[in-house]
Amino acid sequence: MEKYSTLLLLVSMFFGIFISCDSTPPKTGTLMDYIPQDPEVVFKISNLGSVQADIANNALLSKFENTSPHSFFSEKASLQKNLHPESESLLCLNKLNDSVSGYTFISKNTKNLFQADSITEKTVETLTLDQHQLQRITIADNVAYMAVKDSVFIASSSQQLLLDVLKGKTERSATFSKVYNLPTTSVLTGLIHGKKAGLNDSTAINFTSWSALDLAIAPESLTATGISLATDTIPQLLNVFDGQTPQENNIANLVPMDALGAVSFTFNDAEKFQKKLSEFRGETVNTEIAGVFGSISEAGAIQLKKDTAVFLKSIDPLMTGDALARYLSVTDTFREIKISSFSEPELFQKSFSPFISFKKANFMIQLEDFFVFTENEITAKQIISDFQNNKTLKNTSYYKNTANDLSTSSSLLIYKMQGEFTETLLKFLPFKSKEELNNIALDAYPLAVLQFSYDRNFAHVILSIKKAGASAQNDLGEVSEKFNLKLDNTILGNPQLVASSNIVVQDIGNKLYFISQGGKILWTKNLGAPIMGNIKEVNISGKAHIAFTTKDAVYILDRNGKPARSFPIKFKDEVTQPLSVFDYDGNQNYRFVVVQGQDVLMYDKRAKIVKGFGFTKAKSSIVQPPVHIRMGNKDYIVIAEKSGKLNILSRVGKTRVPVSNNFNFSDIPITHEDNNFVVITKENTKEQISQSGQVSSIKLNVGSNYWFAMEGKTKATLDDNLLRIDGKLAELPLGLYTNPKMFTINRKVYVTITETQEKKVYVFDKNSTLLNGYPVYGTSEASLDGGRTKHLVVKGESDSVLMYSF
Repeated sequence: MEKYSTLLLLVSMFFGIFISCDSTPPKTGTLMDYIPQDPEVVFKISNLGSVQADIANNALLSKFENTSPHSFFSEKASLQKNLHPESESLLCLNKLNDSVSGYTFISKNTKNLFQADSITEKTVETLTLDQHQLQRITIADNVAYMAVKDSVFIASSSQQLLLDVLKGKTERSATFSKVYNLPTTSVLTGLIHGKKAGLNDSTAINFTSWSALDLAIAPESLTATGISLATDTIPQLLNVFDGQTPQENNIANLVPMDALGAVSFTFNDAEKFQKKLSEFRGETVNTEIAGVFGSISEAGAIQLKKDTAVFLKSIDPLMTGDALARYLSVTDTFREIKISSFSEPELFQKSFSPFISFKKANFMIQLEDFFVFTENEITAKQIISDFQNNKTLKNTSYYKNTANDLSTSSSLLIYKMQGEFTETLLKFLPFKSKEELNNIALDAYPLAVLQFSYDRNFAHVILSIKKAGASAQNDLGEVSEKFNLKLDNTILGNPQLVASSNIVVQDIGNKLYFISQGGKILWTKNLGAPIMGNIKEVNISGKAHIAFTTKDAVYILDRNGKPARSFPIKFKDEVTQPLSVFDYDGNQNYRFVVVQGQDVLMYDKRAKIVKGFGFTKAKSSIVQPPVHIRMGNKDYIVIAEKSGKLNILSRVGKTRVPVSNNFNFSDIPITHEDNNFVVITKENTKEQISQSGQVSSIKLNVGSNYWFAMEGKTKATLDDNLLRIDGKLAELPLGLYTNPKMFTINRKVYVTITETQEKKVYVFDKNSTLLNGYPVYGTSEASLDGGRTKHLVVKGESDSVLMYSF
């Protein structure tokens, strides 16, 4: 197949010879009169120089600079340097056979159209065929055929194409004439025959008659708008939308970020839509199953890396669920979503072909208003995970950028993702073969969109392909689900990250699991009782250990599950508060504090009672774990009693700050802020106690779900759905939230919080900015740890542990 540059090089040589021999006053004709019959594509070019410059500066089209279509427009080719049309020109593409295309260039014959003085070593022959005179020009092995008729210059790579044009065998369909004569303000318009349009890479169908698209070529995008016309004289797929009002497209809410593509079509009258589709296929509609789609407004297919999924978007999920119920049987539950077998796996292919060709819809899941059908349960679970973790197309920066070009409602919407649109290009542009595109990487263009919105007897068309910005690199990789580990029983409490991002978690059988960051269970230990509060990390004899209490023991275990020397410590009396661990000077000379009602027991790391600690018994029950607070160079041990007494002690257990006031302590741990002790009471007052014992009280104007926490100098508060970090507001969706937890990693503070109804885990930085990729799925408080790569662990289903990395 000859390249455009070679073709027009021959054209320029011929033109210089031809115009020098013709002294007859010319007749005039329109360019449209000389378009070969039945072209695949016709480009209308109002300013060739401008088009050349735009293409040269376009990051996408420049990737094709070594391919045959690009070479025609390239201003670097020798011919194009001498090509100066003074008005509109046309470039037509016709299929000659399955593997060869022919090109025809048409322009008004003007004096300075070409400058061919530099062309040498040419052979020119004048031919007379069927009483028509034309020129055949040969340079090396390349041949072109040319003629001028009625002041119109015509050149073609095919002798037969040119001869047919001269004989009057030109494109004269009324539909083509309509699209050709549409007004345009673009320097480049593509007129595309729709008879071989493809909804997928393997099927070409009679979709429409002609589409006219005004192309806009910017440095990092290729966009187009126009219309598409179908005829009712022969079946064309676009006409199935006749009588349907375009509906809102919601597929971007569902399509996984790493999908390869998707097709979405909408309708407001399912019965009429299916009837027209059946007529297009030459079949009779199956009325027995047609009613399933009565409450559906959008349907389509999603092409995943290894599988396909079909989806339905319902305007009444209860009605749709009832209609599908007789075909469904629950087989499993994943993250509280039922997975059901589906007894009509070919239903969608039978009902919606050729929009859907999938015949293996064996399983169904419901995600909000979407009903999704997959070949296997593994694919269903992955779609659930991506949906719940917001790893869908709608949440990518490149989709948000492209969405500005699109209508919110349309009849047909086609996504090509991850640069997977080379097969589509092959259908419309004259590449020699698929191999010509093999080494062209298009991953910088993760989304190409084609949209049709039917309107009476035509459709509005939008095309958008944009280069992704730098932020798009984080869309796929910012947060990833590392593993989802199912345990033997329901989880008790919350999973925690400890020592090198390992995980500790307990189940309702009181079995303790120690899990690697790769998701492998390293060991388990039966404790006989639930762990109280959070597990602490300590270093004993240079090795990482975990420390915690149950109601009857204190445990210190190494990462192999072996107890530290002299541990565990067993008790006859019940332990009533979680373990407190003090390391006054940061030298690992730990103090382990155990509370039994009113009694306080302080142990060292050899499991010996610390002598000299004088506060061994409170006057009433202790209501919070004792807290160690350091302000300046002073250490304080703070113990709250049920009676309301606040004990602020020295290291040896003597009163260091006398406090005369009594407080109605809440569950919010006592902390410190601005060199004052802080108590949040059940009455939502903030009590600030100075280091001399003076008390000031502030009534907080907050709701019942209030929390206050400090991490170093960073403060986080939660008031219903209002999260503030150092006073900066992050307004969360209304819901039920866990208490915010704070973590310091690489000297940066992060705050995690979980909405337990929607099961969404949020992570914010200290500026109240939600981290990219969040929220993700989770059902409990989350734990955070790591270094450059951070890990988050949270409960998934009742018996599963989820880890994310970012």
